[in-house]
Formats: sequence, C-alpha cells, structure tokens
Amino acid sequence: MSFNFVVEAPCRDADPWLFDQSNLDLAQPGLKYCQSCIFWNECESLVQPKSNAYDGIVGGKVWRNGKVLAKLDSASPHRLVVGEELVNEETATVRGSELPWDRHGDVLS
Repeated sequence: MSFNFVVEAPCRDADPWLFDQSNLDLAQPGLKYCQSCIFWNECESLVQPKSNAYDGIVGGKVWRNGKVLAKLDSASPHRLVVGEELVNEETATVRGSELPWDRHGDVLS
C-alpha cells in the first residue's frame, strides 16, 4: 500500500502532539484536522491502531488501547459519535466527565 496521501492530508504540517490525545477533552484540536480529511481509511491502514493498542487520533477516531473511544460521523464530520452510539466498533468505556461538549449536541465547533 502506498502512503503518498500523507503529503496531501490536512494534518501534514500539524503538531504531532495534537494526535497523541486519547482523552476527549484534549482530542478536539486534532479532530478538527480530521473533519476536512478524505484519507480516514488510509490513515488507519498506516497506523493500524487496533493491532498496535494505539492511544490517540487516527482516521477521524479517538483510540484508547486500540479501541475506539469516539469517532467523527462520516455523514456529518462535525458531529462526534460517542458511547452507545458507536455500532460495530470495539469500543472503550467513556465516563460522562470526559465529554467536553454539550451532552445534548455532541457537536464540535
């Protein structure tokens, strides 16, 4: 697989620290880059977060220990899907106190 997409990805010049966040409070700045990205699948193939027990942001998802904690909605990438809404994902447990946005909206600005 070619990883040439990296030079076109919106995050190419971003501080890598932004994507090392598995705490939802700190993940928002990194996820903002993912909102406009078309390379979610390629990014996930490159990093392989599930098999590497990855903590951080990859492919529009927040990972903790290789499990999806939250993800941007592919139909509406300004909406963050968390907790019980995650379907067919190996998910990590989310405590309500970790959610930085309005509980009723779950929207990133």
